[in-house]
Amino acid sequence: MAISGKLWFYVVIYKGSRVEFFGEHLKSLDDKGRVSIPKEFREMLPQAGLVVTKNLDGGLTLYPPQEWEQFVKRLEQCPGGKKRTSLNRLYLAPKTEVLIDKQGRIPLSKAQCKWAGIGEGDREVVIVGNFQRIDIFSPDHYREVVGSDVEQIREDEELIEKLDLP
Repeated sequence: MAISGKLWFYVVIYKGSRVEFFGEHLKSLDDKGRVSIPKEFREMLPQAGLVVTKNLDGGLTLYPPQEWEQFVKRLEQCPGGKKRTSLNRLYLAPKTEVLIDKQGRIPLSKAQCKWAGIGEGDREVVIVGNFQRIDIFSPDHYREVVGSDVEQIREDEELIEKLDLP
């Protein structure tokens, strides 16, 4: 992962009015805390803005505005109480709306970068298409997350057979 900006793989699929993002991209955080959104992803966005929030895997998640609205509606289905408060703190409180500039970059706050372990010595990030959202991780943390995913899937032989996974 030494070459910044190297495209690993990408696919963007239209599904009705929804966009689905797939692929992994290496990018670098600039000195002002901005990161470039892959062109293939930008071209599929209906607007020049995104919503940024935390995710459970210790990274950041970017939502197109219409997908964010759907996500919030699902959160609103959770009854009040401690779980709802936890969801609000994790997703709603840190939420920021960002615009994509003419160079295709979005700003990430220091708090967002700290949460995702970005910029601590290494300014590289991995941008991952994840269906209707886009995830951002530090390269080291992304390797850990994917490693954990692989182990979890390996433990489920029924799933491996059912999906005929390689």
